Amino acid sequence: MGFHVGQIFGDYSIVAVLGAGGMGRVYKVEHCLTKRIEAMKVLSAEQASDTQIKRFEREMRALARLNHPNIAALHNALHAENQLVLLMEFIEGETLERMFSAGRLPLDTGLEYIKQILLALGYAHQQGVVHRDVTPANVIITAAGEVKLTDFGLSKSYGDSLLTNCGEVLGSLPYLAPEQLKGITQPDRRSDLYSVGALLYEHLTGQKPFGAKRRLAPVITDSEGDAPPPSLMEPSLSPAWDEIIRRTLARDPAHRYQTAEEFLNAIAQLHEPADVADLPLPQLRTLGIGIALFAGLVLAMVASPEFSRFHKTTPAIQPWHGIHVAPPAFAADKTPASKQIPAAPTSRLAQRAQLQPAKSADPIPVVADEPPATITPAPEVVAPPNAAVATDPVDSQDVTPPKKRFWSKLNIFKKKSAEPKDKP
Repeated sequence: MGFHVGQIFGDYSIVAVLGAGGMGRVYKVEHCLTKRIEAMKVLSAEQASDTQIKRFEREMRALARLNHPNIAALHNALHAENQLVLLMEFIEGETLERMFSAGRLPLDTGLEYIKQILLALGYAHQQGVVHRDVTPANVIITAAGEVKLTDFGLSKSYGDSLLTNCGEVLGSLPYLAPEQLKGITQPDRRSDLYSVGALLYEHLTGQKPFGAKRRLAPVITDSEGDAPPPSLMEPSLSPAWDEIIRRTLARDPAHRYQTAEEFLNAIAQLHEPADVADLPLPQLRTLGIGIALFAGLVLAMVASPEFSRFHKTTPAIQPWHGIHVAPPAFAADKTPASKQIPAAPTSRLAQRAQLQPAKSADPIPVVADEPPATITPAPEVVAPPNAAVATDPVDSQDVTPPKKRFWSKLNIFKKKSAEPKDKP
């Protein structure tokens, strides 16, 4: 029984044909109740060989054991009118094969796809499933950049018997490991990692590691040379990629990465950006300078007189005498003139110099100041009403200029002339 577009099959309505291959056809279907779009893979038991039927059933069992965001999920499996039917997650996207053929991908973008493939394989290997056909055609990239690993038809669980005829090669030749081509040993998880290494090489260089037309005879006879180093094919690449490719494409599986996690760590150490805690010293210095500038701006704003207008109350002025740092201008003590502390007394000579006019033609003799003496307070003396009180010329209220007072004391002849000439 064949299916056609528009046909109702159980609870599903066939919407379109997605593709056809050696193991059957794939349809796009819609669930009539949930309206969910799914992919339906059909294999006719009448037209398929016993080996193909066993491989199809093996894919059912393998997918039923896997539940990973990077692996196409299996929703249901059933027999219908002598046909095997798989109802799977419908993935709308583009294959990695088409992306490679369209041109080189950005380095970071392609490496992100490689990492997701390794995550999917690492999970499958832990569940005991080997894909055995990791190729760009079996990797679908969604619009959100999520990788979906598909087509587990050639997958093999540990302990299963080989479903290969003599001389039959399963998989795509450019991406197959030597042990898969020779058929001497059973493929294991290291065979899948070899295929991922071939994908990585094609992403880095834009070419397949052994050319688009790889021949089987050199692989079987061990006469095939090593793949050219990626840094030789693309000088902009770091030579560290050469070691990763050399190890992942080693002929002996024992010399390759043994697990997908080990492969992932090698890529992460080479390419993954550093965390904030591991920033180099120049970047840490830049961060520190930025923080210092921001703190300086905040302090300058707080110190500004305009900042006080945003406060309802003016903070009390704190005394500065207990601080050994000179206060800024805006925090100076504004004490009223009536409460200011008087200045220390100066010498008489200094007081006279202050009272002396700026321009004087007469010379003023220099009199040495007397050494300071200890002043003890004297008892208060009340003078008689008619008694004359002697006062210091400087402290008195006399408004006579200092110049005239000084010469009047020295002019002895004037004093004598003032006395009466005739004495009794």
